[in-house]
Amino acid sequence: MPRERLSSESEIPRPRFDRYYRLSKEGEPQIMRHRHGIMMIAAGLLSLTQFGCGGGDSPAPQTADNKLDGKLEAAPADAKPLQKTPSAKITQVSQTGPALKPNANAIQTASLERDKRDMDDLDGDDESLADEEVKISELKEGSAEWNVREITRLRVLALPKTDNVEELKQARAARNQKIIQLAMEAVKQTHADKEKQRLFTVCIRHLLDAHLQMALQGDQESIDALYDHSESLYKRDPNSPSAAEAGFTVAKFANTSAQRFAQQDPRWIEEFVKQARLFATRFPQENIRAPQMLQAAAETCQLYGLNQSALDCCLDLETRFPKSNETAQVAGLSRRLKLKGQPIQLAGETIEGGYVSIDDYKGSVVLVVFWSTTAKPFIEQLPEIQALSKKYRKYGFEIVGVNLDLEEPAIDAFQEKSPLDWRQIFYSARDKRGWNNPAALHYGVRSVPMMMLVDHTGITEVVTSDVKLLEEPLRSLLRKKTQASAQ
Repeated sequence: MPRERLSSESEIPRPRFDRYYRLSKEGEPQIMRHRHGIMMIAAGLLSLTQFGCGGGDSPAPQTADNKLDGKLEAAPADAKPLQKTPSAKITQVSQTGPALKPNANAIQTASLERDKRDMDDLDGDDESLADEEVKISELKEGSAEWNVREITRLRVLALPKTDNVEELKQARAARNQKIIQLAMEAVKQTHADKEKQRLFTVCIRHLLDAHLQMALQGDQESIDALYDHSESLYKRDPNSPSAAEAGFTVAKFANTSAQRFAQQDPRWIEEFVKQARLFATRFPQENIRAPQMLQAAAETCQLYGLNQSALDCCLDLETRFPKSNETAQVAGLSRRLKLKGQPIQLAGETIEGGYVSIDDYKGSVVLVVFWSTTAKPFIEQLPEIQALSKKYRKYGFEIVGVNLDLEEPAIDAFQEKSPLDWRQIFYSARDKRGWNNPAALHYGVRSVPMMMLVDHTGITEVVTSDVKLLEEPLRSLLRKKTQASAQ
């Protein structure tokens, strides 16, 4: 029996990007479906009175540069993941800058503690653990409680000892399919019983986790199931823990896929942004996981230059979770994304021990360059930056550097090979170096180079990491400066 689909007005499109489909002979996406009884149990839920196919919120906005249309090219199977987020301590600036993801350890720990609490008292009667153990020993085979115990046994069961990757993959798939079967049977037994809602939620978590593992292996049936369950559970009870868990699982699937495949297909970032924002919109009570997802989405977007989507996530954080740690942490990023058309704020110690301020350059067009001696993208673009300086300095063009190295000798050694005749903001205090440079913190700079082109009045015109985008607006700003001087 085919899975019932959501109406076109409320359906959230399921991702069928490179990693998760094969092409037909005509070159159009052809969904991979494995139709068997276990997976089709989900369709049966749609006929139950407490379950239905749900409507959706208004669609999340698309990014400015990437649209979800057109044919797709297959992504390499060995796609490299994004780099990990640096910790809050002083860190060396990398060659490419950091990539961001949610605090997975905190999320996982909270999930494990919650599952343990629920398993201690599945029926919600608050009896002692010893009494619960007696109940477990008396479970009837096929009951919802027995199914949950069997799922727990399967999850800790060792996989076959083999070096054959395909055998291990098949063993994991078989285990997850069995968990899905057991969980769905338990869901059908508990969904309408108000006294077993805690058990129902535990079953849903097991169901979602098994589908997530299979979805991340490219099983389109499980991808569809994750999205279907999310919509169905939300329509059933938008305030329930199970609905929130389903929404979070879809966002986690999109996040993991973005980490794995975004370099080949940025549309995964768009999907992650959409699901993170949808999760925060639907479940404002999720004041830990939702801000984490929004922060990860915002910072991943800015890393890939999807600035409008990054700003949307920042604004969601500011509006929905104004007191969260994540909102405070993206304040700099939000400030930078809003910087165009605003006066820049920049001042600090120089490497020579002096002090420099953007106000010192009033009347000149200024390029502020955040850089590091170890940042390969900066080193590659440095000749073009120096060429701009040489070509336009006589017309009133200046450069101010903000160095993000940890050690001053590294800067000296770099300048011996590649002399820079700009003033450099660099602090004598070690706790103000690297990513902790106050200017970098103020504008949320997490990758270098980052460049800001400022007009002769101190208003920011361009914020970019690509020097090739500077010359045309630079010439325009110099003409305006000349015209203003002539008046």
